[in-house]
Amino acid sequence: MPLPRAGCAVGVLQGRVYVAGGTYWENGRKFWCDRTDSFDPVSNTWRAHPPVPRVAGDAAGVVAGGKFAVIGGGADGIGAKEIWAFDGTNWQSWPALPAPRRSCAAVLHDGTIFVLGGLAGNGTEFGTATNTVWRARPGEGWTPCAPLPEPIRFNLAVGSLDGHLLAAGGCTPEAGSVRNLDEIIAYDAKSDRWSRVGRLPVACRGSSGVVDGRRLLIVGGYTDRFITDIHAFEPARGDASPAGSIPVALADTRFVRVGEQFVGVTGEDGIKHRFADTFIAGPASH
Repeated sequence: MPLPRAGCAVGVLQGRVYVAGGTYWENGRKFWCDRTDSFDPVSNTWRAHPPVPRVAGDAAGVVAGGKFAVIGGGADGIGAKEIWAFDGTNWQSWPALPAPRRSCAAVLHDGTIFVLGGLAGNGTEFGTATNTVWRARPGEGWTPCAPLPEPIRFNLAVGSLDGHLLAAGGCTPEAGSVRNLDEIIAYDAKSDRWSRVGRLPVACRGSSGVVDGRRLLIVGGYTDRFITDIHAFEPARGDASPAGSIPVALADTRFVRVGEQFVGVTGEDGIKHRFADTFIAGPASH
């Protein structure tokens, strides 16, 4: 990756994996950036693109309506409400979130964008974590949904599967720090209700969620250390179970599906250290 970083917005558009914003460290100092790059898994090459029109550290990303949307995030202060959408050439502004967010999760479910939780303050003010859920059609205004169930949670692994929006793991503020969670919860958009549907074998945050056939894969993450675990959740079976491992222990890496392959980009492989390589695996199972 041209500039290794974490806390990025990531999405797949026209067969390319786009990475926007994020954070990185140099000489003990943290930086927040607006950089945008894309990866072509066919040629195994990266390309630079026009930057996001604002700094977007700890932003969420989703592809909807033929555009790659960068949601929230910011620099070292409170996150932003703004959303910028990229068509592969140009950026355009979409309606802003109802309130600033960073470290939120975004997922496309039945053609609608959902934004889950996140921090209302800066990246270390864990007490500002929220349980808000908002939805919008691409390029349209936002509507509140049923909030995430207690406890308040962020740094979730998410995916859309079998008519439900799924969220796994994450963490909740506790005693000035965070406590990792092992719950898997599901949202039914028709009834606007959340339910608890399973558990992970280990409580972890900063995992990546990616759908593979009829299961949600929860990849990597952080317990009291960076982990290599892959867990698979199938709604019909209940709790998640081990499903292999990745070669390097990582958190905050984003795994996405591109055709029959999985691609993993960005993330942390150590405290204050960014993961520079790119994973390609496949073909995906059915």
